[in-house]
Amino acid sequence: MPPDSTPPLTSVPDPNDRRRLVHMLQSSRDAQTIVADLDARSLEDDMLRSRALVNCFTEIGEAAVRLSPEARARLGSIPWRDIIGMRNIVVHVYWGIDVAQLVATVRNDLPALIVALEQALAACPPDSPG
Repeated sequence: MPPDSTPPLTSVPDPNDRRRLVHMLQSSRDAQTIVADLDARSLEDDMLRSRALVNCFTEIGEAAVRLSPEARARLGSIPWRDIIGMRNIVVHVYWGIDVAQLVATVRNDLPALIVALEQALAACPPDSPG
């Protein structure tokens, strides 16, 4: 579904959706800051950064899973199943986390998510119920 065919996110049924979108946006930006220009091997060797990166994906996924179906639908073609699936992996299969995959996701997928979240939040004023 093209992003411009969805109705604007002027309000959403769940009053917590806006807060969740803000949290997803901040966690996505934090993940980009953590990765910066480091490669996967450098991140694997840096326990603080690697754990912080895993936490970002946990938080993004937690907020995503709690978004109302209406809010998800209004955000267009975001791969919600993939986002929530990654959260499940980093939470439940922590011994098998592929840091290279997390780095690739930060570089290849999070930029589009950040843009979608910024657009949704711009269309949803802070004083709106959503």
